[in-house]
Amino acid sequence: MNTKKDITKEIHQLKAQIATLTTRNANVKELIDGKAKTEETGSNLLALFRYVMDENKKTTMLLARISDNLARIESERADYSKGSENPAQGAIKELLISELDAKIIEHIQRFGMACADDIKKQMAYKGRNAASARLNRLRQQGILERYQLGHKVYYKYDAGKATKTLIVSPPQ
Repeated sequence: MNTKKDITKEIHQLKAQIATLTTRNANVKELIDGKAKTEETGSNLLALFRYVMDENKKTTMLLARISDNLARIESERADYSKGSENPAQGAIKELLISELDAKIIEHIQRFGMACADDIKKQMAYKGRNAASARLNRLRQQGILERYQLGHKVYYKYDAGKATKTLIVSPPQ
């Protein structure tokens, strides 16, 4: 009977070894599946990274073009404000202005010139800062000329200088 007990013991040991191998096999299978998923994820991440790099390159090129255009516009504006005629600007330049700016220009055309105090009274502003800001913006757009007479700064509309400028104001 020792042999029967030995055989039973051996069967239990074999079953234990089979269970261990099955567990190891399952672990190896999970590891292989995990590795495959990791490689798949890695290749997906690599493809995504390449896409992001391509989009970054396109964005950089677009920003470079925008920067170049802004630099060109600034240089043309600087040339125009210095009074030099740019041959590329042979066409009429159209400026859109607000209704308040149109009223300021009409006032200056009617009286010849105006200072910030005059505009403050006409527009019923509480202070001179708003009037000065509007007058300075119109001067920067090339619509008005600035003159210093004593302590006051006056603005004048020069139709001769604005020959290639079409001032468009909103309908009233």
